[in-house]
Amino acid sequence: MEVSPSVIHRSRQAMQSLFGDLAESLRQPEFWAYSSWLDIVTRYRKLYLGMLWVLIPPVVYIFGLGYMYKTISGRSENFISHLGMGWALWRFTTMVINESTSVFSSYKAFIMDGRTCLTDFLLRTLSKAMFYLFFSLIVVVLVLLRDPSVHASAMLTMVLTLPVYLLNLMWLSVVIALLGARYPDVREFVSTFLMFGFFFTPILWSAQTLPANSPRGLIARFNPAFHFIEFVRAPVLGQPIEHASLVVVALMSVGGWLIASVLYRRYARFVPLWA
Repeated sequence: MEVSPSVIHRSRQAMQSLFGDLAESLRQPEFWAYSSWLDIVTRYRKLYLGMLWVLIPPVVYIFGLGYMYKTISGRSENFISHLGMGWALWRFTTMVINESTSVFSSYKAFIMDGRTCLTDFLLRTLSKAMFYLFFSLIVVVLVLLRDPSVHASAMLTMVLTLPVYLLNLMWLSVVIALLGARYPDVREFVSTFLMFGFFFTPILWSAQTLPANSPRGLIARFNPAFHFIEFVRAPVLGQPIEHASLVVVALMSVGGWLIASVLYRRYARFVPLWA
């Protein structure tokens, strides 16, 4: 396939920075923000229930599975709050990661045309997943308001913790997208890993059932999602955040962006050839 002159010009900008491209994309959100919304609207407009299908999955999962699992396992009253927040964050995470594995190949025509930053496609993936997260959180907030053990003021901690969670998903999306463009097998590997990782993430179970000093607790804490979900959820439910979780979140927040920026600076110019 013939590469357009604009792609050649872009490839010559080999040392462009990730943060420079992100800043440019954020200044011009017309492509990634509007197109992600348009994708969702066109997906549901032909259905009888329309956009209600955005709310139905979190309602069914959180209330349906929550009440059933609480009854079977004899969990505490705030189990549905615990499950709701964990599921919403896990769903958001898997949507971003799964789509990031093939995001560049999916928009190959745009990339070959060379008219947009690569970060436009990454932000498009993130904004689409954030739309679903928003509606999931509506259901979660309703659950939290019905939970007598949760104070309304505790929910304000998400104003600080969710942006940290989001920023970490962003750098992870950059890394996975670059790997997915170079190695197509990354998509299958990631899908398999996420299915396995679900059981090592405190969604259907709580961190207190696997103490950090137990063998199974140590294994579970090798899962980064364990620490990030607890980082957001624990303060809302009035529980302390483990010291190890704070350390992991801090190290990954700094180290992750450093790794992503180095990889982007080194390999972003090869994406038009790999996609």
